[in-house]
Amino acid sequence: MRLNEIYNVYKDQVEFLCIYTREAHPADGWQVPDNIEAGIIIPEPVTNEERTDVASSCQINLDIQMPLLIDSIDNEVEEKYISLPMRLFVIDADGKITYTGGRGPMEFDPDGWEVAIKQLISS
Repeated sequence: MRLNEIYNVYKDQVEFLCIYTREAHPADGWQVPDNIEAGIIIPEPVTNEERTDVASSCQINLDIQMPLLIDSIDNEVEEKYISLPMRLFVIDADGKITYTGGRGPMEFDPDGWEVAIKQLISS
């Protein structure tokens, strides 16, 4: 997975956090055909415990190696960063967002994210 490659190259220079916000394509919401074909049928969690269980399962099944945090069920992080449908961010030491990835899966750009990480490190 490209994100793991980037994480493993820069993890000693940058703090990485993966934050599970809400289920992108819940079975009881906007379920996409690819998820149905892959057998990924996950209802939207309604408690913090359910969200934690789903996030943990995603981390294991997707082999996400960077630390995983879980947004509270009231979606505080998602609301503050308007992270859905954006997926990748770079935030500097002062808390300023210096890179925001494109919208949704079609504009998911790990290479652009890596360029932004390199720029942050070199500044």
